[in-house]
Amino acid sequence: MKIKMYIPRLVVAIMLVLLMIPISVSAKGKEELKIATWEDVNTLDPGWLTSVEREFTIMNCIFNGLVKYKEGTWDVVPDLAESWEISADGKQIMFQLRKGVMFHKGYGEMTAEDVKFSFERIIAPDAKSPEKGSWEKLDHVEIVDKYTVKLILKDRMAQLFTSTLPLNAGMIVSKKAVTEMGRKKFTSNPIGTGPYEFDSWEPKQHIKLLRFQDYWGEKGKIRQITFTPIIEDSTVEIALKTGEIAVGRCSLVSLPSIKKNKKLKVYTKPALLYWWVGLTVNKPPFDNLKLRQAVRYAVDVDKVLEAAFFGTAKRANSMLPPGMLGEWKDAPIYEVDLDKAKALLKEGGKPDGFKVTLLVWTDDRAKIAAEVIKADLARIGVEVDILIKEVGAFNESANKGEFSMHIQFFTTTIDPGYATSWFTTGNSWNPSQWSNKKYDTLIEAGMSEVDVKKRAQIYIDAQKEIDKDCWAIWLTNGSKIRVAQDYIDIGKLFPNGRLAPWIISFK
Repeated sequence: MKIKMYIPRLVVAIMLVLLMIPISVSAKGKEELKIATWEDVNTLDPGWLTSVEREFTIMNCIFNGLVKYKEGTWDVVPDLAESWEISADGKQIMFQLRKGVMFHKGYGEMTAEDVKFSFERIIAPDAKSPEKGSWEKLDHVEIVDKYTVKLILKDRMAQLFTSTLPLNAGMIVSKKAVTEMGRKKFTSNPIGTGPYEFDSWEPKQHIKLLRFQDYWGEKGKIRQITFTPIIEDSTVEIALKTGEIAVGRCSLVSLPSIKKNKKLKVYTKPALLYWWVGLTVNKPPFDNLKLRQAVRYAVDVDKVLEAAFFGTAKRANSMLPPGMLGEWKDAPIYEVDLDKAKALLKEGGKPDGFKVTLLVWTDDRAKIAAEVIKADLARIGVEVDILIKEVGAFNESANKGEFSMHIQFFTTTIDPGYATSWFTTGNSWNPSQWSNKKYDTLIEAGMSEVDVKKRAQIYIDAQKEIDKDCWAIWLTNGSKIRVAQDYIDIGKLFPNGRLAPWIISFK
């Protein structure tokens, strides 16, 4: 009788103890990886990407290209293509495709038809793809057979293997899926061949991906990846500390305290991007070069960096970051000179100053920088009204040149042709609405120049044109900070700190 009474009590006691023990990380890790992003995406269609920073990593889980960057490096290695041959004149590239590569959700095998469709949909005259410039030298794609495809170029394409094929413009979509759904529906129902397949998207809440069981390569380490958009750095930091998310970021001001947290690991990489203050040149007041130059002499870049980046980001004096082909090492450094700024205002017909609107998005760094710039320009009589918009609305307004000034950053690649391509005449990602025929000619030449020294000088000369026309006040190339739980094996980060989620695992 006693035995029958004590056994249930013992079982209950053991159960209560077990409930007090945290669930093992390894068990959790096989289920879901939660990653914080800084904003929601606008699209999951790689041919219509709107932000490398927000959308590329997710697309990189869903899609493959013919080639890819090897994880942790900028080395270009085979992906959907097993091999390729380049003609003597560099205008024809023949790719041999992998056999047996399956699309997600039963959309069949990937073939040469899908490759042709993926690239030609971008260059179609009526498509209006923002990636059209990435394929500017592509004439057409020929299908040799089911598993062989040939790219026919109008001219040599120096950036083909550095920033077109390995990035979103080179990703292969299912022709059948896009044709059946239409491009608009495909935007939120992507079908690729990648290690993770799309599951669901709740705008402003999350995007869920599931491990693709029929993936042709090494399968993802974790069953489900959830990307959660969190705008404020402070909110991400709280979520990291409470364990609600596994991988995220932190603000520069919080970095010292985050590093002291034994449950978190910090990874810092130099960023592959460029921040600037942009001036819209196709309407008053900044259609006047003298007024643009006045503003450049009034903005204290060092003070902006100290306030917005807490002194951790190095100043940039031109577009291309250190170490990139075409880096302009001798770019002029514009120090604050209020007397010169006021003299330029007078020469520009605005001795008493003027009023402008400075557009920024909901980013702490951008908002702080805007306040510093506002105070700087007030010293020369320029009144600044700061307008803050969500990132989607910001991009739309900025790219249309709706306001006189904007703070912006663009993420780039290892190729200077990508970084500089957005500012050619009429480009949809040219927020200053700038047009310079010499610059256009230089960028066109750079796309086909294969001599390294000549190509480097082309991009230095292109940056000189930007400097001469003074539509940008360069701020910094920044840095990338990743924070992960200590039970995360983050794998190999790309040199700019970008994640490769398919190789992340739990220890």
